[in-house]
Amino acid sequence: MLRLDDIRLTLGSFSLRNIHLRIRAGEYLVLLGPTGTGKTVLLETIAGLHAPDSGKILLHNQDITETAPEKRRLGIVYQDYALFPHFTVFENIGFGLKMRKTPAKDIDRQVRAMADFSGISHLLTRLPANLSGGERQRAALARALVLQPEMLLLDEPLSAVDRMTGGFLRDELKRIHRELGMTILHITHNLQEAFFLADKMAVMRDGKILQQGTPGEIFQRPANRFTAEMMGIKNIIPARMMKNGIYEVEGLGTIAPGLLPSISRQAEKMLLTFPGQAVELMPSQSNDACWWQGSVRIVELHPGGDQTEFILALKNGAILHTSFSQREIHRFPFVPTIGMVVAASITTKGLHLLPA
Repeated sequence: MLRLDDIRLTLGSFSLRNIHLRIRAGEYLVLLGPTGTGKTVLLETIAGLHAPDSGKILLHNQDITETAPEKRRLGIVYQDYALFPHFTVFENIGFGLKMRKTPAKDIDRQVRAMADFSGISHLLTRLPANLSGGERQRAALARALVLQPEMLLLDEPLSAVDRMTGGFLRDELKRIHRELGMTILHITHNLQEAFFLADKMAVMRDGKILQQGTPGEIFQRPANRFTAEMMGIKNIIPARMMKNGIYEVEGLGTIAPGLLPSISRQAEKMLLTFPGQAVELMPSQSNDACWWQGSVRIVELHPGGDQTEFILALKNGAILHTSFSQREIHRFPFVPTIGMVVAASITTKGLHLLPA
């Protein structure tokens, strides 16, 4: 549905470089990257607020690269809501319809229908200053959706609200996508948000898209160290190629190619990555999916809600990261404490080599 072909744009010292992106009709794509990487600039380029220096933007196979923003039929919602402060919620939602010279009777009907869909009918006479952050974001979403856009562009839509409100809005975005079949491009730096919402994901850094795919594909096979870290993978360990394609992993011994997925590019120096779930404490002796077994010392414990992060040290100083739910911890035959030495293992699940 939306296609970006080799988009390049320079704004001062910043530039978008070689941007290629595909979003299918009805797809929810999350663009994930740290602050300052160019996500908003790319979103605004798609919306027509910036003209690319080169490349093409195609919507339904029609070139809209030079089309005026108001003619692209794209809805955009910013993290700061961008509501008109002296307009009521009703007036804010109906503003775009009014600009289209929609008859007043139709504006009234469409605004009330969208407010009902968005669960904010009781707020129509209020000013933005009298709304909570979540209510403002719902009003901003309703203002974009009432125009029936071809696609919805969301710029960090959950970053300006508290955690609980963010959870409600995250569920609301899921509902909008499901019930309206809306094509959505959502930018964020929040990994949990991305995993919850995305059908597809693209990882961005310094004006470039580094990897695209489903969240599972990128998590299981990150293309580089930056992407692995963006996906929350903390176990990233240097490895060196030996004879017959066997790798010696720093602090953990050797690993044979048969335990790894096919590697697109092998080099003498690589990095072995694996998720925290691959690290187990008190492993079963019958676990035949185990790659490594040994003893570790618990050096740090970081409780966080239902999950507690464990930082584990091997005798040679290598560090492993994992986490366990409270239910899992209660099943341990010991109470985890800092300094305790316990048996541990690393399973083959999620093992991946990437270039150093």
